[in-house]
Amino acid sequence: MAKPKIEYPFSLQIIRSIFPLLEKVAPSLAINWAVRLFLTPFNFGFTPSEKQHLSKFKANDVQLRSFTVRVYEVSNGPTIIFLHGWAGRGMQFYKLALSLADEGYRCILIDGPAHGHSKGKRTNIFEFETVFNEIKDQQNDLVAVVGHSLGAATISLAISEGSDVPAFISLGAPVVAKDILSEFADKLNITEHTVNGIRAKAVSEFSRTFESVAMESTFKKMNCPVLALHGEDDRDVPVYHLDVLKSIYPATSIERFSGIGHRRILKDERVISRIKEWLKELE
Repeated sequence: MAKPKIEYPFSLQIIRSIFPLLEKVAPSLAINWAVRLFLTPFNFGFTPSEKQHLSKFKANDVQLRSFTVRVYEVSNGPTIIFLHGWAGRGMQFYKLALSLADEGYRCILIDGPAHGHSKGKRTNIFEFETVFNEIKDQQNDLVAVVGHSLGAATISLAISEGSDVPAFISLGAPVVAKDILSEFADKLNITEHTVNGIRAKAVSEFSRTFESVAMESTFKKMNCPVLALHGEDDRDVPVYHLDVLKSIYPATSIERFSGIGHRRILKDERVISRIKEWLKELE
């Protein structure tokens, strides 16, 4: 089946038109630029719905050892931490968080480094992991963590490296490394040579292969209850990634939801109801 035609923003159309020429005349420059773009998120503002509900949360800038990040809190009780995906923000979880607050949970929504109202321009999964671990370790009544997209991959990485998490809810998780890079390559209109350059840069800059921090590797060390949910219409992360998670860690509870994609999963009432049911099952 042919992929649906994607209408790219004008700025991205320009980048897509430049890359093929740049790869021919200056391949090293093309790789460096691609890496920079890979580590630089678009920072979108609040949606009207997020603005409408912002006053229900207590917003604070939290100074950690290496970062200053914005967090949003609501309610009291057992704590759940929320970590968004690439180019996302904590308030994307507002509907789910408010619903869980009504059930008696304290919800902490994090703006990752260089995202939302947190400081920075560029970031990576390791910085996300550091922020997640530092905020998590400040809690003494944590009952679950929720990760969307990169947030889910970050939490999986943290667990694989020894972080203690009581329960993990994964939403729209990107699992297969080659698919993540393929989606990025399609978006920028870059060749496999440049993609391989990104892989090499990951090793030289972070001393880790790209594949080693993808969930297809890190999820092998999962050691807590996991609920993984995915929209069947997700165009960013194919829904079959959900089956890969299940094959890696068979104890994972999985469910697909029709009619929703990569971001709509954060607001769908069926998803919210399933999460509340699962948390009750854990008690």
